[in-house]
Amino acid sequence: MRHRMGTGRTGAPWLLGIAAIYCVLAWQSTGTAATERTPETAVLEQRIEALAKESAALQEQVQVSGAQAEQLAQQAVVAEAKLQAAVTHERSAVWLWIEKAIKIMVILFFGGVLFLLLKRGISRIETLMSQKDAIRESEARLRAKTLSRLAYWLGTVTLVGCLLYVILETIGINVAPLLAGVGIAGLAFGFGGQYLIRDLINGIFILFEGQYRINDVIKIGDLAGMVENVNLRVTVLRDLEGRVIYIPNGEIKAVINMTKEWSRAVFNIGVAYKENVDHVMDVLKELGRQLRQDPVFGKLILEDLQMLGVEEFGESQVTLKCFFKTVPIKQWDVAREFRRRVKNRFDELGIEIPFPHRTLYWGVQKESAAAAQRGLQQT
Repeated sequence: MRHRMGTGRTGAPWLLGIAAIYCVLAWQSTGTAATERTPETAVLEQRIEALAKESAALQEQVQVSGAQAEQLAQQAVVAEAKLQAAVTHERSAVWLWIEKAIKIMVILFFGGVLFLLLKRGISRIETLMSQKDAIRESEARLRAKTLSRLAYWLGTVTLVGCLLYVILETIGINVAPLLAGVGIAGLAFGFGGQYLIRDLINGIFILFEGQYRINDVIKIGDLAGMVENVNLRVTVLRDLEGRVIYIPNGEIKAVINMTKEWSRAVFNIGVAYKENVDHVMDVLKELGRQLRQDPVFGKLILEDLQMLGVEEFGESQVTLKCFFKTVPIKQWDVAREFRRRVKNRFDELGIEIPFPHRTLYWGVQKESAAAAQRGLQQT
């Protein structure tokens, strides 16, 4: 296109020059014979007119070609601008996602730092509240520990919710429609929500009424164990075999707390009918006084042995009932030691502790039975 435009611009002056020469020649010929028009003069005039027309056509073509060139140049500029804009937009989108990823990493980092601070703070508070040398921590300290665990649970849930909200906002997701959708889903799954709300409400009453606390030994239905954790939704127990038991608070109808404020070690001791029960009760009281004066177990006992007397006449024994009032959760230690001393003392004094026994009848052979019958007849 540019080559054709250049050729047209160089050819147009050449034709104009030829036309000018012909005009000069024609003027000279007209000057010599102004009044005479020869055939040659007519041919030259026609030739000059044709060249003038051709020159005008070439000039028009040159103008059209220049306009087309300018239009193409403008289109090229526009295309280049669009390409540059597309490249810039693509780069900006990539950098935008990189920036969002960096923001999310920063948010997660600060969230992790806040979680560690929360965990360290709760652990520090529990350490300050703990009594390492105490046999059993006070009720106020145990309640404070329980509430600190609740604060840790609530703080964790709140922190996770806030982090999720900030991350969604950073990505560009509008949270309001999601919350509306959650509300609709909550209505759709209303029955499951009822159970959750029941767990939360029951958990609130359990915690603020102080029905049980961390390190209490409780029994819920057929399940028993030490309370390891309790929050608004669930109670966590660990039994003697080390098994962890999760009980939703909404399922708790009745609770047996065996370690609230104080405990009792209750004994049902059976002796043979031949024994003097007054003498046996005196022996038990003496063992109770000795245990109360023990440097180790005496700290676990709050009151002297209470002898209730004869509890029951059984098939093969007389049952005596007595008990110790002990520090919470220490009744089992006191009971084991007292039973050990009772067994040793009864063995020393010859006091019989009945135990189930049975006599086995092996039967006799038929011949032996017939001989025995004949012997009886002879006699």
